[in-house]
Amino acid sequence: MKIAIIHNQFSYGGGMEAYMLSLVKGFLKDGDQVSIYTYEVDKKLAALYPCTIHRIRTLPLPGRWKKYHFIHRCNKTFPGHRYDISLSLTRTSCQDIAVCGGIHPEMIKRVKRSSLFRKVHDRFEISCEKNMFMTVPSIMAHSRILQDEILGNYRVNPAKITILFPPIDTDIFQPLDEESKKDIANRYGISEKKTTFLFPSCDHQRKGLQALLSAFGMLDPKKFELLVAGSPIPGRSPANVRHIGYIQNLAPLYASVDCTILPSQYEPFGLVIPESLQCGTPVITARTVGAAELLSENDGIIMNDTLPKTIIEAVKTLVERQLRISSNFAERHRLTIDQHITDIKSLSLVSQEQN
Repeated sequence: MKIAIIHNQFSYGGGMEAYMLSLVKGFLKDGDQVSIYTYEVDKKLAALYPCTIHRIRTLPLPGRWKKYHFIHRCNKTFPGHRYDISLSLTRTSCQDIAVCGGIHPEMIKRVKRSSLFRKVHDRFEISCEKNMFMTVPSIMAHSRILQDEILGNYRVNPAKITILFPPIDTDIFQPLDEESKKDIANRYGISEKKTTFLFPSCDHQRKGLQALLSAFGMLDPKKFELLVAGSPIPGRSPANVRHIGYIQNLAPLYASVDCTILPSQYEPFGLVIPESLQCGTPVITARTVGAAELLSENDGIIMNDTLPKTIIEAVKTLVERQLRISSNFAERHRLTIDQHITDIKSLSLVSQEQN
């Protein structure tokens, strides 16, 4: 099959960038021809995949304005008729399937913005998002939370929406043997005498860093430690909170810590949750995180709120329970890349029959 994927950049990065690479890997493995439509390309990364890269030229605009121009150009010029399936991970309206990893009005509600500059961008984002939902024949929501938010914010036909959770690369995310765990522990200074929690985040305000700092500041530093992987943290953080930098491959860390914690204010899915569980490590997260709907009581703890006192209670409860996680989380929830690609092709077939 001929597959087209549209996204702002073809590069390493956050959730959508990781998801894009999973799609590329899965479609190529399935024998498909993959074309990428983007405006920013990591040439070293592109050299690793036998894809056709279509770099859309944009005006030399700053920041988000370049993205809006890219969306406009794609909507006008994308040759969708050439492809059996076309997906977009950004807010275009020219593709067969809109991949939805977040709803902008919901982001605004939870992460307050005050500047006029941000409000102007919010209007552009919502306008593009609305046009996408009204125009594209099929919508893939990455969680039930997202499906509900789409329907709550836009007048979309519910029949257009299908819930497909984003996949995990099980070649990368898997448990480690004890010797490998010791090597990772030595590299990052993980102590056997402490219960170590991992907080992966490049968006601290939304993902709940401040609540974690307050909570760990009240926990015994001789017993509990928090490792922050991603963006820098404030200089006056508690002594038992350490920033370990941006880690491109988190899998060894997931497998070596005692727990992954994600108390996000808004997290449409939260891929770090199933990634951690696939590595055999339990999780603490909030009910506001989309991936929480996949968890059983044997996988970790779901908090009803993200107050520091609630986090402290969850941390202590997790230590008491001493959970043992099975390593087939992805397979049980249809989160492998192979399963996801099969589901996308089924979704596309149903969408074509309906239209």
